[in-house]
Amino acid sequence: MTTLGAAPEAGPETDELTTLLEASPDPDIRVSAASVAAFMSGLVAILATPFTQVRGLGLLAGALTLALVVVGMAATSRAYVAGRALVATGLFLALAALVMVGMGYAGFDTTFGDGAVSTLVSWADSLRSAFHLS
Repeated sequence: MTTLGAAPEAGPETDELTTLLEASPDPDIRVSAASVAAFMSGLVAILATPFTQVRGLGLLAGALTLALVVVGMAATSRAYVAGRALVATGLFLALAALVMVGMGYAGFDTTFGDGAVSTLVSWADSLRSAFHLS
């Protein structure tokens, strides 16, 4: 009769299975550093493009992101390496940033963040005074 919660009886099959399970290594799942870097540089690219003064930074970060996306895709294609969603998001952000920069150089007004610079500066000043920074 089987009792719930009771340990199975030790037999030859149980010992072989236990030995096999204890001998198999646990897979070390990790996140690819290239995928995280691709996401972060894509984020920098998309956040820099609405401002006229740092449009070049957006262009540079977008190009860097495209290179990191290729490396991240290669890294995440292996088993036990995570970060595919970060690579895809970084690619989307980089392409969006590069399209916005390209539209800006083509004559379209994509610098919608320039009007908010004075507000951002006042927020930064209030934070600086609240935390007693320089």
